[in-house]
This record gives sequence, C-alpha cells and structure tokens, in this order.
Amino acid sequence: MPTIKQYVNLPAAATGVNGPVRQLRVTPNQVPNVAPGDRVDWWIEPDPGNESLAFQSLTERTRLAHGAAPGVTVGLGHHFDNTLTFTHIGGDKYTIKASRDGQRAQFLATDEFQTWRKLYYTVWYSGAQTLSTYNNIDPRFVGEFARHFIELERRAVLPALATVDSARVDFQSLSQQAASSPTFDWPFMNGGPNALLNLRVGGAPPGGGTLTDKPLHMAFLLVPNCYYTQLQRHAFPTANNAVGSVTTFRTVWRDPMNGNNFMWTAQASWPAAGATDVRAYFTFTPGSPNRVNWNLTTLPGLTAHLATPGNTYNLTFSFIWKSSINGYSWGNFCVVGCTGPGRSETAVLGTFVHEMGHGIGQTVRQEPQYSAAGVALATQLANPRWYTDQFGGQGPHCNTNAGLTPDPSTTSGQRYDWWPALGAGRLCTIYHAGHSNRDDGVFCPVCAPRIRRVRLDAPAQTSRSWNHFG
Repeated sequence: MPTIKQYVNLPAAATGVNGPVRQLRVTPNQVPNVAPGDRVDWWIEPDPGNESLAFQSLTERTRLAHGAAPGVTVGLGHHFDNTLTFTHIGGDKYTIKASRDGQRAQFLATDEFQTWRKLYYTVWYSGAQTLSTYNNIDPRFVGEFARHFIELERRAVLPALATVDSARVDFQSLSQQAASSPTFDWPFMNGGPNALLNLRVGGAPPGGGTLTDKPLHMAFLLVPNCYYTQLQRHAFPTANNAVGSVTTFRTVWRDPMNGNNFMWTAQASWPAAGATDVRAYFTFTPGSPNRVNWNLTTLPGLTAHLATPGNTYNLTFSFIWKSSINGYSWGNFCVVGCTGPGRSETAVLGTFVHEMGHGIGQTVRQEPQYSAAGVALATQLANPRWYTDQFGGQGPHCNTNAGLTPDPSTTSGQRYDWWPALGAGRLCTIYHAGHSNRDDGVFCPVCAPRIRRVRLDAPAQTSRSWNHFG
C-alpha cells in the first residue's frame, strides 16, 4: 500500500491530498465479514516515529470523527464513512484500519498517510555569479527542508532590476528613521530609483513580481554582498564643552546618497541662539572602535556663552553607520549574500537555510506542552539559550551547538565561539549566520523536531507577516 503524502497546511483541493481533513469511505465487500446492516469499527495506528503528543493539544492531534458506526444505504449501494483530521505536524505517519465491530483481528488497512507541508518560493538574483551559486546550492536547500517534511516548490527564478556588487538592503529609509516612523518602507524593493525589486510593501507589485499562493509563498533576493545602514542618535542637553567625541563599534558610513556625508543631522542651541546646523563641525576617526568627534570652538557665540560658569548648550546629532550582513529575513522575504569574500557555497547554503528557518518561525523562546489528555500544562518547554543581543545572537536564535565565550571588547561582553566538545564544524545552521565553523546547512537534532512541529497553515503564516510582501 503506497504512502499518501497529505499536505496538511494547504487549502483543501479536489485531489484530496491537500488540507488537514480527509474523507474516508469503505464498502461491505472491502471489509472482512461485513454486511450492509453491520457496524464498522475504525481506528488509527500511528507510526512509532511520530512526534510526541506532548506538543499537541487535543484539537491538534490526528483523529477520526468516530469509531464503530453503522453505514448508510444510498440507492443500490451501501457504504461506511468517516472523517480523518490531521495534525499540523510534519512527518507523522498513520495507517487507517477498519473492521467489523468487535473483530479487529480481521481488518482492512484502508490507507497509509504521512503528513507533509508545502511552501512555494520565488528567487530574484543579481548577476551571473550569484545565479550560478544559487543553482549549485538549491538542491541541497530543498533537500534539507524535505528531511523535515517541508516540500519546497519553486515558482520562478528572475533577474533583479539591477546587477550590483553590493546591495544596500535597508528595511527603513534614513528619513523614516530620523522621523522615528513606525513605517518600514523597504526602499530597495519599491520599484523606484536604486531599487532591486518591484516587490512593493502593502500590495502586489506591477508586472511579473506578484506572488501567488500567499501566504505560503516566500521571496528570496540573492545578491553578491549586502549591507544595511542605520542612524545612531546622541543627545547632550546640558553640554558644557565645545569639544567632544563618542565611540561606536559600528562602521561609520560616508553615505553616497547623502552627498558622501556621514552626518545626518547635528544641531546646537542655547538661549541666545536658535537651533544651528553644525554637521560641518564633525569628523570621525576610524578604528576599533570608531570615534565621532566635534569641535564647536569656532561656532559663533558658543565659546563666549560657555565662558560664563554654569552655562550649557543643547547638542543633538545622528550619524550613519553601515553593517555588512550575510542575510536577513522578515516574514515571507529573505535577502542572502552569495559571492562575497570568504563566502563559500557551503557558507551561502547555511545562510539560505538559516534565513528560511527564521521565515517559518522555527526558533522559539518557549513552546507549549500538553498532558496525555491534550490539556495545556503550566510549564512550557524553554530554550535557555535564546539570544538577546548582537553578540549573543540578536534573538531569536538557538545556540545548542555553539558556545558563548567572554569577550570584554564587545558590547555584551561575549561572542560566538565554536564548541570544541562537539567536534569541528558542528554548529547548527540556525544558531547564527557567518561563523567559520558552521556546518553545511543542516539543522541540529534539537532544532529538527521543532521544524516538524511548527505550524505552517495559512492563519499561522499570516500572523508572521507571511502575506506582507508581494
């Protein structure tokens, strides 16, 4: 009896293999010793390798609508019906059996099902080398998720609007940041100047960029290198010295879209003078850390104002920094850097799988657990290694196969490090992008069950902004 792949997260379709509900029917001639007036008993035999019921509520478990029940006669035919509702968990296998009531030893195995999930994806690439890298890793990318019972179906591979060596992938423009706006405008994907995509926020893009099958469709942008820029703000409302500096571990960025300036805003004011633009009085000293300096001694009136004991002035400013990244994800959209210095195909694969892992929401701080009766327990399964900052893994990440080493040079006082006890290269893909000792794009034994358990039905995807882009 062939195993039927049931795509439990897809909307129901006429073929019956999509959706979490399956209608079952047997006739008297199929079940041993059954006549039209008899009762047929139904039951499920789960595979021993199925996921533990400890992670499924009663309404999330695979179940039949009923056990023993009489059939019905319609016209000249007689049949026995049942309804099978599947769990959202992937990889569980079930054999459905039916017998005359009270005679389970003489049964009919009606079907064998295995639960799968399906997601769709479209790829945009920038440049021939990026496309080549993608083509080489795609089978391994698809294969890794298939190991966890997620079937990925590629819809299209499309060129980006421009071929670039390094892509600026700001999720919020600097003007929006300066206004402290809650809006993420994703300027590189709005179809405008300097954009790489016609994948507009808040609606379908024009032309061939529309994603179908939302919210189960993911978009990838593949570029040689990628980075994003951000503003770092400082405020000194009672400054009493015309000369000063601040340090940052970020790379101060002379922004070509800002006239090659690194300062975005800088204003000084005191009672005798209104707000004055003082960006020209700033310099920066590169290093580790970088230092942003100001010298306002020649600013008209300020030195005289500060000569009076107790006088202060208000100084506020923001400068631009740049952060190179291997990739990031937000809902149903991922960016992956593919061909930069030191980026082997194995490293790119790791980033590809990592970002997709975020996309499906498989890293969690806590996960509900249930009693044998399917009732939620007060105690949830906790991930004690949930990261919280940029040096411990700007959460959510799991570092089961990585260690955190004290490092006073970092803001958090710690850094990523390979965990030697596990052997060379044994780092889980989800733990973080870019480590030299990460493995070749697979999930560790702790992450793997979680991928099977994550909900990939439409409401769950929508709640994670999986219908946000395209």
